[in-house]
Amino acid sequence: MADNTVNVEEIMNQIRENIKASGADQIPLSFTDGPAAGAMNPAVSAPGSTSVGSDGTRLGEAVSYLSYNYEVQPYQLLTGNPVKVFIKKCFRKVGSFFFLPIVGQQNTLNFHFFIVSEAVKEEKREIEELTKVAEKLEADIEALKKAKAGETT
Repeated sequence: MADNTVNVEEIMNQIRENIKASGADQIPLSFTDGPAAGAMNPAVSAPGSTSVGSDGTRLGEAVSYLSYNYEVQPYQLLTGNPVKVFIKKCFRKVGSFFFLPIVGQQNTLNFHFFIVSEAVKEEKREIEELTKVAEKLEADIEALKKAKAGETT
């Protein structure tokens, strides 16, 4: 008989590698797919907050918050007295022509703010890397100058 064992760990490692290779681990999830960052940490949404993100910056915290909260839901779940719920739904239906386009525009604007903030965060990371490279090159130049000065004397 053939060996019909399945190595789950090996399969999971292959799946993780495929996810990383495809870049799917970098795709932001909507706030319905996970807990809202603002709900976990009320200081995140507080204006003038000095909390920091996972990368140690307020920019990282802002990008993290935007990744979960850029979509505004036009409706909230109505609970309570069935008569009051029905009346609220009627008012909601009557006013929806007015606020649904505004909510759609706000969601589009929020999404673009999120994209820009991700780009700014990425550019900041690249600038930090290039600064480190420039400092290393300057140190190498100084070392070469000292070596050349020692050679000529």
